[in-house]
Amino acid sequence: MSLPGLRVVCMGLCLLWAAAVQADTLRIGSWDRKTDQLVIATEAILVQAYGELRQPVEFVELPVRRAMAMMLSGDLDGNFYRIASLAEEHPSLFRVESPIGMTEIRAYVTNPGIKPAAWSQLAGLRVAYQRGALVVERNLPPSSQRLEGSSIAEQFRMLGRGMADVVLIVEPANNKPHALAKAKAAIRTDTALQLIPLHHYLLGSHRDFGLRLGTVLARMMASGELQMVRAKALNGVD
Repeated sequence: MSLPGLRVVCMGLCLLWAAAVQADTLRIGSWDRKTDQLVIATEAILVQAYGELRQPVEFVELPVRRAMAMMLSGDLDGNFYRIASLAEEHPSLFRVESPIGMTEIRAYVTNPGIKPAAWSQLAGLRVAYQRGALVVERNLPPSSQRLEGSSIAEQFRMLGRGMADVVLIVEPANNKPHALAKAKAAIRTDTALQLIPLHHYLLGSHRDFGLRLGTVLARMMASGELQMVRAKALNGVD
């Protein structure tokens, strides 16, 4: 084969290889990647775990509710994290068993007289939370006035303008108070409303990869690597 012909063949093989890699890239729904500390930490952990398995991944930033709808319709390969019970409600999904992290539901207020320490104590209050956060939506008392925000920054704006009495944030367990609270003169209440594990989710068609990913995350947790990656990602985050 002539040199020009060989070059054409090589270029064709390269294009086919690139197309195959692109086709194998998993598209994972994410949200609020600039201010949500849990999202920032989760992304760092997943980058490490996916990289170890040499699996190309693309994080697609979307509103929380839309990210789940697109996963359920098969337009995304997965979501950053969801509550454990979602797997029972949607058998088409695969829950990675090793939790991506332990999280707390924390309340922020500007009125120190409001100190909710349980879901029931939010009754009658105006509560700002991130649109699509299932754990919040399913636990708020019926008499709460629900104020959905597209981001944590928007939630704190509602609190600062007197539109909300309480901001609820799903954040990493044992984490420092969110930096955006200070700008709005908001304080975090002493007691978490709930401590829950969150899990990475994939479509059921990716079950084999999900099992391998779960093994990696479990090893990272046992060795302390997962905690170190999380701490590094959150160090200095505003």
